[in-house]
Amino acid sequence: MPDFTLGIEEEFQIIDPQTRELRSHITEMIDEGRMILGEQVKPEMHQSMIEIGTGICKDIHEARADLIKLRRAVSDLAGRKGLRIAAASTHPFSSWKDQKITPDSHYEKLIDEMQLLAQSLLIFGMHVHVGIDDRESQIHLMNAARYFLPHLLALSTSSPFWMGTQTGLKSYRSEIFKKFPRTDIPDYFGSYSEFDNYVSLLLKTGCIDRPKKIWWDVRPHPTFPTLEFRV
Repeated sequence: MPDFTLGIEEEFQIIDPQTRELRSHITEMIDEGRMILGEQVKPEMHQSMIEIGTGICKDIHEARADLIKLRRAVSDLAGRKGLRIAAASTHPFSSWKDQKITPDSHYEKLIDEMQLLAQSLLIFGMHVHVGIDDRESQIHLMNAARYFLPHLLALSTSSPFWMGTQTGLKSYRSEIFKKFPRTDIPDYFGSYSEFDNYVSLLLKTGCIDRPKKIWWDVRPHPTFPTLEFRV
């Protein structure tokens, strides 16, 4: 049995403690945040979001300890700016139209490509990377994981509201994200070469310009030797 490693990314809302609205203040926080946490804290496309990421952890206990440290650090950082952080998949009433975009060529290119779909993608999530060196094993485990992805979603729902509306759904985040192409549960692949051919075809036909633009609920990460759960 191989020893799997873990890495966890979490995206938090930046909140005004008085109005409870989202605040586009990541550019004011990121320099100090990186002085404290280095590359373990990052901006995201919307300036009202801050992302943290653990190191490579040997087990869930180590990952938990790293997450506690990171959460405490960004909470303290926000507090010093007169702000708070919150964890939920969508904000219950703030509008995406009021959020500033982080100045970055990657985000600007994505908005140019996806237009309103990208601008309105005001959602927050948690991604779990499971370290698996063998690419063939990644594909076999992804095929098996397809079955219980809806179960993970049911256990983790935290977005019944959208722009001040009770949506009637427990996870409106997933409905917003489905507007993007290449999302949701992946297809079945018989081998890594079959998956690799699929990615190559998307690149060759101009559907994507880099493999990271496959946003399934679980995917072999194109850069790291991990299987990434994104549901």
